[in-house]
Amino acid sequence: MKMVLDPIRDRAALDRSMPLDPSRGFRDARGTAVIERVEALLAPASGRQRAFRQADWLRWRNTLDMLLANLTLAAFNRIDPERFVAISFNANDYVGTAHSITMLARIRDGLAELELVEGQRGYRNTRDGAVRHARRTRLRSTAKLRTLFKACGVTRGDIGWSERRDVIILRQAESDVELEPAAVSASRNVLTELNARLSQAQIVLPPESWARVIKRYQADDDKAEDRLLAGEEATQLYRIFKENWQSGGRLYGGWWINLPKVERLLLTLDGDPVIERDYARLHPTLLFARHGRALEHDIYKVAGYEGPEVRELGKRTFNRLINRKSFAPLRLAARGLDTAQLPAGARFSSYVAAFVEQLGPVAQWFGSGEGLRLQREDSDLAIAVLARLLDANVLALPVHDSFIVARGNEEALFKAMREAFAERYGFAPAIR
Repeated sequence: MKMVLDPIRDRAALDRSMPLDPSRGFRDARGTAVIERVEALLAPASGRQRAFRQADWLRWRNTLDMLLANLTLAAFNRIDPERFVAISFNANDYVGTAHSITMLARIRDGLAELELVEGQRGYRNTRDGAVRHARRTRLRSTAKLRTLFKACGVTRGDIGWSERRDVIILRQAESDVELEPAAVSASRNVLTELNARLSQAQIVLPPESWARVIKRYQADDDKAEDRLLAGEEATQLYRIFKENWQSGGRLYGGWWINLPKVERLLLTLDGDPVIERDYARLHPTLLFARHGRALEHDIYKVAGYEGPEVRELGKRTFNRLINRKSFAPLRLAARGLDTAQLPAGARFSSYVAAFVEQLGPVAQWFGSGEGLRLQREDSDLAIAVLARLLDANVLALPVHDSFIVARGNEEALFKAMREAFAERYGFAPAIR
């Protein structure tokens, strides 16, 4: 059966894709009704002449369940219901699951022939055995499939996880990567307990906040970081490492993480208003701690450079320098808002030189790609804070180096943040 997909001309729409999650699936009778109705439509379209063997049928059904659940989630996305789902056809991405990429390809082609999905097929360009460029298949439900969703009464709330997924993920692993360290394994227990609590929690953002978030997303300005991939059902956290166990490790998966901070403060947690506290200047603080020094000044301000947006420029410049993998930090080029946020007549190159000079003891890490290793350090700290809060029976919503709790638990949060930091670095942290 030949796949029938008309090319999508709108490149921006294709780029607004949510990644397919192999662990997603329907969890109730409404979802089962969707699966059965689509399965009945696919039977003649697939060209099957005989029934599946039981094991093959289970793979078919599980794969169909997973793909339809992801398409439903995209169709009901509160921020952008026109999202595509980016789908991998690399067998390695489905190892340990109940899915088959052979079945996935057949289902994709059948849905396309029935005009239940639209999208664009992926590709992989290679030269001399190396992948030069690749793009995943993008699919989204058509009006025809959405009508079927509506007829069966499904919503985002009918989608859950069809199987247990590991909360520790190592991406793009190096060929000689070591076995999972004990400290990382221990964090799995903390996340498993936290996820169990989160699955029972009521985390709510008011309708007026959602309206502002959607408007901000649609404006697509430089600050539109609130591109939520799911709705309020995305509460299960996981740690993502990159290449090795010393890089990355931050927590992802919670829908609140991508909300603008001003809107996060309007959340309610089990009906209670919330507060959010974070470690001030955490990455610079961690670098100074390596020299046995507490950071007691605002490193984002540079003498001789005054202005309402210079501090914001300093934060962005520090992040660029610490994540840069070039050993020539003074050759950092201006981009975006850099020049506009400087005082009139100031040159960006002179500003960067002054910025690097004032950070003398930690400038050795600029251009070294140290940012990912700092993420491992700050994520270990976050796990320690969350573990202390769980021991105190306090539920927290982490946002990398900040934490959201019900207002009545503010002092417990301060205590956990102070103690977890002091235990590691020997001095009190600055908490905002």
